[in-house]
Amino acid sequence: MIRSVIAISASLLLIFFASGCTDFVEPNQLAFVLGTAFDHDEDGQIEISHQISIPSQINSSSKGSGSGESDGYIVMSAKGRDVLEASQKIQKKLSRRLLTNHRIIIAISEEFFSKNEVDKLFDELGRDPANNQRDITVMIKGKSAKDFLMTKHPLEHLSSIAAGKELHINGMKSYSTRQFIIDSIAEEHRAFVPVLQIQNTQVSRNKKDPMAVLSGYAVLNNKLKIGGILDDIEGSQTAWMSGKDGIRVLTIPWKDGKGNLSFRLTHLKREISSVSSKDPGQIVITVKAQAYLLENTTQLDMSEVSNLLEVQKHLNDQLREELQPTLKKVQNWGPDVFGIGAYLHRHYPSWWRTHKEDWDANFKQINVTIQANVGLRSVGATGGQIKRRK
Repeated sequence: MIRSVIAISASLLLIFFASGCTDFVEPNQLAFVLGTAFDHDEDGQIEISHQISIPSQINSSSKGSGSGESDGYIVMSAKGRDVLEASQKIQKKLSRRLLTNHRIIIAISEEFFSKNEVDKLFDELGRDPANNQRDITVMIKGKSAKDFLMTKHPLEHLSSIAAGKELHINGMKSYSTRQFIIDSIAEEHRAFVPVLQIQNTQVSRNKKDPMAVLSGYAVLNNKLKIGGILDDIEGSQTAWMSGKDGIRVLTIPWKDGKGNLSFRLTHLKREISSVSSKDPGQIVITVKAQAYLLENTTQLDMSEVSNLLEVQKHLNDQLREELQPTLKKVQNWGPDVFGIGAYLHRHYPSWWRTHKEDWDANFKQINVTIQANVGLRSVGATGGQIKRRK
């Protein structure tokens, strides 16, 4: 009996290993999509473009081939009634299977936001398990999203890789497609996306090349239409007040106007509270961080404790003065990207039930003030300025 069991088990193992995996795809049979673009089409369809890496050409393109034909990638486009139909049209043009698991960037053109219902993209992006949703969603200003994919970068092989690294190195880790979808369907807050713009950039003495650079942030309303676009500085400030990191380097003038102080900020946080437990209409946003003084062009000797305390107080006062107008600007547009509605929903559920309808309009009536609580952790390796001997 035991011999029979052993013989049957051995036979089953042989059959298992001999059969192999019939649906296994080798890496050289895959087309790795690193960037996807969505553009408006006048026929009412969606135009989708995929930036596909060609690993075999990356080495030659990095060495600078004389022909200039080896870019290390291709961009394939197609139109369809929805995302899947357009993607399948691209698939029919390729000899390899499309793989989107390693995608870095999803780029949506400004025109697409204005003329299409962006939420129609969410079903395929959320339903299809082939989409990892860790990729970053950005808006392309002024040009088509396809143009962004086809724009070269002086340091990276692909514009998608360059944009992903730029956003990551600047602390922008809260703009994944998954987070964008969550923000877009929530009642209590609105979506907030980075904006890239193709600009001619001086890359050598006699040469300017088009390059996609971070130029600001788009504030979206409850219908995912553009409520307004902030510049880079205002957008970083709004990101901090929204709890999505933000400013990394801050320069402020000293009180007498003679010299500046520049800080590196870490551990950025924000807290939302109400002035009174009985009045939900009075809200305070407190921004917090740790500051490290890296440059001092004033006459202050930072080895003196009194100067250190005075600088810390001035830093917090200056932050309040700079952040309050930016908050007011966004509030006048209407979309609540700060998450104040989420706070009110949790702490004042009865009040929220009567105000959640048309929250973009009701948000304008909330009195929101800014407080800053930034601690100065270091003044650098020297106290006063290094002075030249006369």
